Parts: sequence; C-alpha cells; structure tokens
Amino acid sequence: MVHVVYGAGDKTVNVAYRTEEEKDVSGAISVLNPSDYLDKGYSTNTLDGVAAYVGGNNLWNMGNALVLIDGVPRSINDVTPSEIAQITFLKGANAVVLYGSRAANGVIQITTKRGKAGKRWTSVRANAGVNMPIAYPKYLGSAEYMKYYNQASVNDGLAPLYDDATISNYATQSNPYRYPDVNYYSSDYLRKLFNTYSANAQFSGGNDRARFYAEVGFQNQNSLLKIGEGNNETNNRLNVRGNIDLKINDYITTYVNVSTVFYDSRSANGNYWNEAASIQPHRFSPLIPIDLISKTSDAAQQLVANSRHIIGGKYLLGGSQQYLTNPIADAYAAGYTTFTSRQFQYTGGVNADLNKFLQGLSFHGQMSVDYSNTYNESINNTYAVYVPTWDANNDSITSLTKYNKDSNTGTQNLSDNWNDQVIDFNFHFDYVNTFKEKHNVSAMLVAAATRQRQTDNFQYGTNANLGVQMAYNYAHKYYVDFSGAVVNSTKLSTKKRVAFSPTLNLGWVLSDEGFLKGSDVINHLKLTASAGIVNTDLDIDNYYLYDAVYAPTAYFSWQDGNFTNRTTTILRGANRNLTYTKRKEVNFGIESSLFNRKLDLKATAFFIKKDGMPVLAYTQYPSYFYTSYPETSFVPYTNFEANGYHGFDFQLNFHKQLGEVNLTIGAAGTYVKTKALKRDELYEDSYRNRAGKPVDAIFGLQSEGFFADQADIDSHALQKFGEVKPGDIKYKDQNGDGVIDERDEVMIGHWGSTFTGGLNFTAQWKDLTLFVLGTTSIGGTGMKNSDYYWVYGDRKYSDVVRDSWTEENKNTATYPRLTTLSGNNNFRNSDFWTYSTDRVDLSKVQLTYSLPKSVLQNSYLKGLNIYVSGSNLLTISKNRDILQLNVGGVPQTRFYNMGIKAEF
Repeated sequence: MVHVVYGAGDKTVNVAYRTEEEKDVSGAISVLNPSDYLDKGYSTNTLDGVAAYVGGNNLWNMGNALVLIDGVPRSINDVTPSEIAQITFLKGANAVVLYGSRAANGVIQITTKRGKAGKRWTSVRANAGVNMPIAYPKYLGSAEYMKYYNQASVNDGLAPLYDDATISNYATQSNPYRYPDVNYYSSDYLRKLFNTYSANAQFSGGNDRARFYAEVGFQNQNSLLKIGEGNNETNNRLNVRGNIDLKINDYITTYVNVSTVFYDSRSANGNYWNEAASIQPHRFSPLIPIDLISKTSDAAQQLVANSRHIIGGKYLLGGSQQYLTNPIADAYAAGYTTFTSRQFQYTGGVNADLNKFLQGLSFHGQMSVDYSNTYNESINNTYAVYVPTWDANNDSITSLTKYNKDSNTGTQNLSDNWNDQVIDFNFHFDYVNTFKEKHNVSAMLVAAATRQRQTDNFQYGTNANLGVQMAYNYAHKYYVDFSGAVVNSTKLSTKKRVAFSPTLNLGWVLSDEGFLKGSDVINHLKLTASAGIVNTDLDIDNYYLYDAVYAPTAYFSWQDGNFTNRTTTILRGANRNLTYTKRKEVNFGIESSLFNRKLDLKATAFFIKKDGMPVLAYTQYPSYFYTSYPETSFVPYTNFEANGYHGFDFQLNFHKQLGEVNLTIGAAGTYVKTKALKRDELYEDSYRNRAGKPVDAIFGLQSEGFFADQADIDSHALQKFGEVKPGDIKYKDQNGDGVIDERDEVMIGHWGSTFTGGLNFTAQWKDLTLFVLGTTSIGGTGMKNSDYYWVYGDRKYSDVVRDSWTEENKNTATYPRLTTLSGNNNFRNSDFWTYSTDRVDLSKVQLTYSLPKSVLQNSYLKGLNIYVSGSNLLTISKNRDILQLNVGGVPQTRFYNMGIKAEF
C-alpha cells in the first residue's frame, strides 16, 4: 500500500509497494494525475481519453493488465476519476516484477485520495447531460425489401415471391396495419435522446493524529426506449468511499479504506435492439387497431374483451405463429428484469518505523477482503399475439387468430446469482538511507498472496510471490536497480511451481554532467535502460494442464454381442515439466525538459519476447500419437509457442504564455508491432504460416472482383464453397492448383491498431478555460461480417444491398448478387469484407468559467466552476459510417453536459 497526500501527486510517484520522488523514477513508468485535468475536462470514466495523456497506456498490447486499486487487484469500474489521486502505468519488466506472475502484462496502479491535515475541505459537483444517438442501422422498408428479395429469388433460378400489386400496397402505405412497414428505430418507439445525471461530494480533513477522506457519488441514466417498460428503464450507481489514516504513536501508523458500490438497472424483458436488427419490416404489425375490427365478428370482439393487454385502450398486440414475441410487444407486456450488483471492499494496513533497530528500516503490512454479489430479479409474463384476417373489399378485420396466452403471474424470479470473494495481503520490509549525502541506498523484501473464489468455481484462484528490490543512486545522477520475484503457481506441477524472475534497471542523468549543466536548452536529460525476465502463468488458461486426461469412449462387445462395455482412452498426455511462460525484455528510455522547462518529453523503446506459451503441439509428434476415432491423443501441453513485441511510446507537454493566455499542448502516442515468432503449424504453403505474421493477424481469401458470366466462372479455378454463379465473389488461386479452398487463405489484415495516441490542448484566459481532447488509432483492420453486411436467406436487408450485382449494373456493383440460399461462397472471411479502422476522434471539448477569487474572498466558497462540455463529437475516418454504427445494441451517442463544482 502506498500513500499519496492529495495535492502532492506531482512530487511523488506510486510504484510497486512504495513511493518515489519524481526525479528518482526510472524505467518504463508513466504517471497520470487526474487533478491536473479533471476540472478542465471532467469525466466519470476512469481512463477516458488516456491515450492523449500517457504513452504506453495500453501496456504495449501485451494482454489484459493487472489493475490495482490502493495495491489490491480490483476492477477499473470500482473507482471514479474524482476519487483518484494518481494513476501509474507500470510497463517495463523492472517496474512490474515485484507483483510477480500476475503482472507480466503490465500494471495499472490506481491510488485513491487521502485526507490532509489542516482545515477541512469539501467539494460538491453536479452534472446533467443528454446522450444523442449518432447513427441507427439503415434497413430497407417493406416494399424495397420485397423488390430485392424478388431479385434474390431470380438470381437463384426461382420465381419472384412478391407480385407487383403486393409491393404496391406496401409502398403506398394506404393501410399501415394491413401492409406494415415497421421501422423499429423510429420516433414512435424511441426518444431522440436520453439523460445522464451525476453528482458527488468529497470531504477531507483531520490533524496530525487522524486524517480522513470520503466521497459519495451517484449516477442515473434512463434509456432511449419510450414505450411500455421502456419508460421505466434506468441505470443507477451509488458509490461511497472512506479512507482513514491514524497515527498511533511516533513509530506506528495505521489506515483503513472502505469502499462500497451499489449498481442496479431495470430493463424491459426481451432484447429490443437485437430483435430490431433481425425482424423484417413487413412480417406483421406490432399493434392492431381495435376500431378496425368488425363489430359483427363476435369471436373477434370476444378476443378483444378477454385480452389483458389493450395498449393505450386502442390496440391489440400483433405477431404471427412464427413470431410469438417481438420487441415492441415485449416492451409492453413481457415484464421486466432488474440487475443488482453489490460490492464491498475493505483494506486495512499498518506502517511501523523501525529506526531504533536500524536507521532507515520500516515495516508495512496490508490485508484486504473484497466481496461482490450480482443477481437478476425478474417478472416474466407471457402474452398473446393476434393475426388479423382482413376483408377482401375494405380495410376492416373480419377475424382474429390468437397465438400464445396472457399470463401475469406476478412471481418474482431470481437468476444468475454470482459471488466473488478476494482475500489479498502483502507485507514488506523497506530500507532507505543516505550515506555521505550522495550515496542513496534502498532495499525491499516483500511477500504477497491473493486468493479468489467465485460461484461455480471449485478451484481457488491463487497467486503468491516473494520479491526483492535493491537500488542505489549516486547523487541522484547514476542509478541502478535490481528487482526480482520468486513466483509460485498452483497451475503447475509441484516440481515446476517455483521460479525466479530477475530484472535490472540503469539510469543516468546527463544534465547533471559538466558538459550539460547550466545549459539554456537542456534543463533535464535522463537516460534509462532495463532488462529482465518475468515468469508468468497468465498464458496457462486452466489448472492441471500438466496432467494426462482419461475418458470413456467407444463401446465394444463380446460373446456375440451379449455383453458390451466402454473403452477408456487418453485424451491428453502428461507433462510434469510444463513451466511458466517467460517475458524476456529490453527497453530504453529518455526523459527531458527543454527551453526553460517549456517542453517536457518522455519516450521508451521496447523489445519483448514472450517465450514458451503452452499449447498442444500436434505437429511436433508423430501422427500415430493421436487419432480422431476413437478420439485418442498422447500429445501433452508443452512450452512451445512464442510472440514478439517491439515499438515505442512517447508523451510530451509544451507550455507557453501568449499575452494573457496560458497555452498547454500535450501529445502522447504508442506504436506496437507484434509478431508470432513460433507456432504449432505445418502448412504446405508458406504464405499460410502464422509464424512471422502479427499476433492478431486475420486470415482469409483474396478477392478479385465478381464473376461477370458463366464463361468467367468456367475459365477460373474451381471454387469449392458451394454453388457459384455470376455476381459471386471471385477469389485468387494462391497456390495455382486450380482449386479455391482453405489452402488459398492469406493474411488480409490484423485486428489491433499499430499506433494509438492523442492530443490535448488547454487555453486559459483570465477566468475562462478551453479544453480540447483528440484521440487517434491507425493500422487496424475490421471485418464486415455481421448480419447487417452478410445478407442472405431471409435475413433482414440493410441498405448495403442497394448496390448488389445484377446483369444491368455488373460493371458498377459493389455488393455480390443477392441470394435466398446460404451464400457460402460469398459470406466468408476475405479481403472483400475488410476495412481500415483508422480514425481521428474529437473526443471532448469543455469550456469552464471559474468565478474570480475577488468575488469569493468574503464568501465561504473557496472556488466555483461552471462548465459545458461535449464528448464523442466528431470522427474523421474513411469508414466513419461503419465505425460509428452499432448493430444489435444500443447506438453510439454524443454526450452534451453542463456541470458545476463548488469547493468549501
């Protein structure tokens, strides 16, 4: 556990189990202090826009980072920015090694605020904002759907399904209930916007003996759905934190941190957004007007009288035998579900000054208990839907066919109950001393362990390690740090559970040398170099992988079939020598201040090999080691595969006074290139090898346009993915064997962005502050493979089909021919469906007015800020329409906010 006094975050930095003076921080570590930017760019998202502040914020794309809140493994969602004193990104091996195996992918260390002795301080903040959808899916209306479905039928050699008169009736919309054209994204069912409200209050105070910090925060949000239960949909979050520090005597201090988070949401049963993206607009009218039902139809009128769901006193719920439920009827009649999440987190610790035994020696111990519980509570109703029979001569309903039944039991159902308990402790002895005013020595011996138990998980998740750190610097100019950890993992056999991870870091402050000291250009210049090996079990995705697995398999009989029994087979061989994956790393860093400290720069270059990832390496064993029937394998898990990561990150800040305007410009970026160094593969064609390609490579076929006619098909290599017709996608024969199949798949992109970064800009003039935040990502690839783009069979048609191939537009078509069949040839991974995810986003703009101090000097107020802001305002991208579109889920939104903050 490390303590940072609120307001001093720019002087000390939280690193593994300790704090260091900012000038002494060495290695691949980046620091973010929310107090530096939160008032000018407020957010409730902990890592909002972090790419514009911190280089390497993605921890070099190594995998899921270890998140620590006050030294305890927790979720990033357990804390809000207003509670945070400092966020430290521990990237290099030397920076993370003391946390052992669990930290091999990097650490995001969050330290919450603590009380400050002296006069009490109170801050209150309130926000109100609106969320406006950016884009909805664009689906074809009923008449246009029928037109293109007929086109698909003809393409398949079938007769058109819909005649011209039917299409005309749906196009004219003379009776939208008889000829429905349902737009599930219309204002009939959805609001134009939804609201978000948030507020928090912070309190701090105390004296030399006792200090406290507390926060209470609340957030409320409704939804876009405005019909039925949609009007009651809401999300609420309440968080309470209290951090207390006590001085027992001159040698012992203690602290207690308590945090609780209560989250609940209420939503209509069903999945409105998913169904809205799948039900065709002409299938049925979700509402049937009662006044159109013939008064002479006693049976129909009786059904109306007996219905429990008359919507607005005017409508019955529509549907069909195929669609017994639909998103609109669900919202009105299916009931609702409430989700509840409760979290309680307790941390207690003690610090002891042991100077009387040895000058510079201290002891620090901490233990925490976290408990989480989530569950769903629902009222599940069933409802009847009705199919009308329309009079042939007029728009009246002559009869109704009822499907399903109305049933409102009122029974509360509990489901998906989940519990999570984490017990964590660490203690360490620290030694810090200075000899002859220039020789600064520090050392640490740390022991840490974590145990986690979750619902339905009968194996405890455990982690334990011992760490040692020894550091020396001469006059804060030359630095050396050796840190290592003895790790232990129950995922490995007893003979391989213990391993040692060594790291070394060197630093040199060149600006203190005679040849640079006093320079007008270089005010500070520090070089660092680190190397290390971190043993990790994060790539071992289960327990007992070192053991063989046996299972019953095929039956056998004897005595002419009178007796039978099952054989037992081996499904996996044993390997008691299975061991840790090793992160082998070298990195180099530079940090500098230039031009009278107007420009600050920090950058790191890194080279990492993640070696020995466990896999079932089938290609390394003779084929008789495994058979498909009966399923048998003697192949064990081995430490075989390897990945490589290299790149750089940077962050810089520039400060300038222009007249009465204070300007600050900050930029940050991270470039990571990955490579699969070693893979279990044995492809005949080298271009299919995953080794040598990015770790997140996408493989698929390479397209060569559309087949123009049958002659084009006959002269091309045979494509073996189903029937091929003119207008289908043509693929390249990579190996020249005259057949297109999986052996022709090549790399067609990679998922992750190679470069991520951003820019932040602040201009302060008198009491006005303008803040602008932009982010970017470059080098990634997306795949248009959802139902919105892969349209075949009787799927709902989106606007992409408007450019589908026909004989008439064969030279300009951008989409393959439509089909009512499976379309196996077209709808598979190929570069035809890939797109660049390169983008630049205007992530936030905020204008803040601070009430002048002269106005407040005779008031109990210490400060008052009023601000307006906008988030997610603009995306610049070649594929913006794709990137901003959510299909089957809540749409992306722009957020406009107004807030006020007062300090007392």
